[in-house]
Amino acid sequence: MNREISVRIHALALCAAAGVATSASAQPCTPEWSTTGVDGGVHAQTVFGPALYAGGAFETAGGVNVGGIARWDGTAWSALGAGVDSAVRALAVFDDGTGPALYAGGQFSTIGGGAASRIARWDGTAWTTLGTGVDSSVLALAVFDDGTGPALYAGGSFQTAGGIAANRIARWNGQTWSALGNGVANSVRALAVFDDGTGPALYAGGVFFFAGGVAASRIARWDGTAWSALGTGISNAVQALAVFDDGTGPALYAGGSFQTAGGIAASCIARWDGTAWTTLGTGVDNTVLALAAFDDGAGPALYVGGAFSTAGGVAAGGIARWNGQAWSAVGTGFNNSVYTLAVFDDALHAGGASSATSGLMARWGCPPAPPCYANCDQSTQAPVLNVQDFGCFLVRYAAGEPYANCDNSTTAPVLNVQDFSCFLTRYAAGCP
Repeated sequence: MNREISVRIHALALCAAAGVATSASAQPCTPEWSTTGVDGGVHAQTVFGPALYAGGAFETAGGVNVGGIARWDGTAWSALGAGVDSAVRALAVFDDGTGPALYAGGQFSTIGGGAASRIARWDGTAWTTLGTGVDSSVLALAVFDDGTGPALYAGGSFQTAGGIAANRIARWNGQTWSALGNGVANSVRALAVFDDGTGPALYAGGVFFFAGGVAASRIARWDGTAWSALGTGISNAVQALAVFDDGTGPALYAGGSFQTAGGIAASCIARWDGTAWTTLGTGVDNTVLALAAFDDGAGPALYVGGAFSTAGGVAAGGIARWNGQAWSAVGTGFNNSVYTLAVFDDALHAGGASSATSGLMARWGCPPAPPCYANCDQSTQAPVLNVQDFGCFLVRYAAGEPYANCDNSTTAPVLNVQDFSCFLTRYAAGCP
């Protein structure tokens, strides 16, 4: 390296140390849909660490072979080992005392190439089993502390867990399985934790009529000791549960294929405040399969996904927004059902089926920002532009990487002193 370049590098470093540039503050935007690409149905999502995980019946994601479960880091998809041999239906994050891990439940009998009966744990490197697993499908997962410590709760169509009787719902404490009383009388499709003012409890929704021997039509409350009903319950299957505060206080929202809740007309969606059921306008015109609270910049709202085409009389295409007062569409929606919703990277992610044979994975939010050239090391800690970027640029220049051709020159040598001046100019301009 000649002396001129060395002097310029020194000057650049001094400028960086003095804080010449700062990142521009975020500007308001108009949310929009963008797709991230899978080849089959997506049934579950959750955030684990700095990534979004998706599970379902797909084989590839972004062109990568993933076998039913995959990791999205905001830019690209990657596999979790060898994947599963049948659909993933539920995902959750739980710390069993050895550190947070991702738990997957579904219809599979193998995962990562090894035997795993419908439920397994991913620690970021490898899959492990939860004892002997369960004897039929896992359809819902949630973490709840009943006063004896946090545990992972699984709901589905199984009758045994770890070899013990556990009718459709069971508790995993990190070491062993246990039952919740004598369970429920038919499959559990959704789980959520909600505090109605008397303390946190686990709520289960599905197609059952009894929970722990108590009459409980399609939805019930487990306080850690006993089951109880929510009024007179719901008239048909509950497929989704979520907690949302519409400005009047947190409440539990239930979605499914029902037409009444607590004896009142409620088209596929209803609100439970701990005492009574209420409607969300005129509801939606077909089954609700997913619920999530999200603020896209227009204020907090409950986002609802499913098989419907209208919400409150508004054309919605499988997804709609309830702000506590009225329904609105979310862009132009989709041409098929939305099965799952999750919030990641300041955006709402929807998974489902875009046709009878194709998958849907889409993002609703501000358009992703273009890469910031001057953030050479792609750091995310503020300030993202700092002296480390100059060291990074120097290393990449010395390696002859195309990135270091900042001015995009084509005259030999393409890497020259002008690239350092160019880098300083773009650093000074900051990031969008």
